Amino acid sequence: MTGIQCIPIVVAAGRGTRMGGQIQKQYMVLDNQPVLIRTLDRFDRHKAMDRMVLVVPEQDVEVCMTQMIQPRGFTCLVHPVAGGNNRQASVQNGIDKAMALARDPARCLVLIHDGVRPFVSRHLMDRLMQTALQTGGCIPVLAVTDTLKQVDTRGRIVKTVDRTRMFRAQTPQVFRLDLISQAMTHAVDTGFAGTDDASIMEHAGFRVETVPGDPANIKLTTPHDLVLARHILALQRSDKPS
Repeated sequence: MTGIQCIPIVVAAGRGTRMGGQIQKQYMVLDNQPVLIRTLDRFDRHKAMDRMVLVVPEQDVEVCMTQMIQPRGFTCLVHPVAGGNNRQASVQNGIDKAMALARDPARCLVLIHDGVRPFVSRHLMDRLMQTALQTGGCIPVLAVTDTLKQVDTRGRIVKTVDRTRMFRAQTPQVFRLDLISQAMTHAVDTGFAGTDDASIMEHAGFRVETVPGDPANIKLTTPHDLVLARHILALQRSDKPS
């Protein structure tokens, strides 16, 4: 990774309504630490990271920095950015900030990551970055194990879908900064709304590779996910050498 700048863009600008309660899911406490801090900490511990871009709701920028980020004392400098009206707009704001921070966008990788995925591993980051350096883009995926059914508007089964080439996308999704910036511009120009960052790259005609994802790299979306997250934390602690 010599000479390559690596900038995580952690996107935490959503409202998290599916989690319930009054606190947005990125700020919920998981074993005495906010989920968002746990997520940022995973990137901060990786020596390849140059600095971090954090995308949060506009009204949360100041309080998030003064009450959460600054007291934590991360090694990497954290650059806060206000989110947009949807995830794609929020990612665009993060990319714009990364472009301002990059020494050379063609030699800079951005790792676009959900703020509520607090278990991303260094090993997964390394595999993603190594592949993205060669191809321009790489995302982690997990095979679909359940049977897939296509249904009509009334809920009736139309057919069973072949799952052998179906995969679930995770984050971080890693791209050369110059390429994802071009792809985002192309999406705006063509009125394209992607479901993830890789779909923006695909729409622009750029190559995106995959690597096996990590089942522990879960996204905290529902109360059940918090229960699972506590189990993952317990397992990770038990695996650490004493």
